[in-house]
Amino acid sequence: MADQHEPEPGSNLPDKSRPADIVDAEVVDGDLVAAPTPAKPAQPADDAEFREFQEFQRFKQFREWQQAQGGDLAVPPPTGAQPAEQPKKPWWKTALGLLRYKFVRRLIYLLVLLLLLNYAYDYYFGSSSGGGNVTEGGGSALEDAIPVVATSPKQAVRSVYNGLRSDSPETACTLFSAEGQHQFAREHSAPNCTAAAQQVNSQITDPGAYANPKFGQDVIYGDPSAAEVLVLHCRVQVTGGPLLGTFKLSRQTDGSWEISAYSFQTSACPN
Repeated sequence: MADQHEPEPGSNLPDKSRPADIVDAEVVDGDLVAAPTPAKPAQPADDAEFREFQEFQRFKQFREWQQAQGGDLAVPPPTGAQPAEQPKKPWWKTALGLLRYKFVRRLIYLLVLLLLLNYAYDYYFGSSSGGGNVTEGGGSALEDAIPVVATSPKQAVRSVYNGLRSDSPETACTLFSAEGQHQFAREHSAPNCTAAAQQVNSQITDPGAYANPKFGQDVIYGDPSAAEVLVLHCRVQVTGGPLLGTFKLSRQTDGSWEISAYSFQTSACPN
């Protein structure tokens, strides 16, 4: 048998001339396992890359938190990004937005109220003072715009022409006194003023033109400040119907004028 040599004491010991290597190790089930060395993140090349890396890390952490919440949430824009430009509101939305101010609403209510009042005034009182819608120098007259009282001699005569062309020509008789109505009927060979008015109405061919006679500058005969004046028929131009006679007008106590006499014959107008 071969000789078995006992190992010499200290032959398996490490060489003391070299320093021993220190290895981190941990015990797993009795075995000695070397611990892995943690990897160090690569450092960015410069500050800009480092900031981008940090932003990416924060965004990644936010996405992980978002998924953990169980839903998609709005992703905040990255740092330094410009916010999206909001579209401009239509003009009508901007106008409607003004209605939230109390003084704007009150102003609108006031304007609507004024329009309604103006409409109501024209509807109820506009036609009753129709003579005021006719100027002294001319202009078209409103249908059936017969004034209750005439404020001037010209207005009274113009209202007679306007009334005779209407659907109710007898309304022109309201501008005459009792004597004036009698004379008007006599001059037109009619039994009364109503019949005379209807007779004249039947001869009118252009109601619009007939309601707007043209007065000459010297149509008023007499002192305008006197109690009585004449409106001469020879100083009046009429189209669309028969020319009427000369009107004598008397001033009333309230300042209005009434037709007190009527005739086709007058010394101020040559035959």
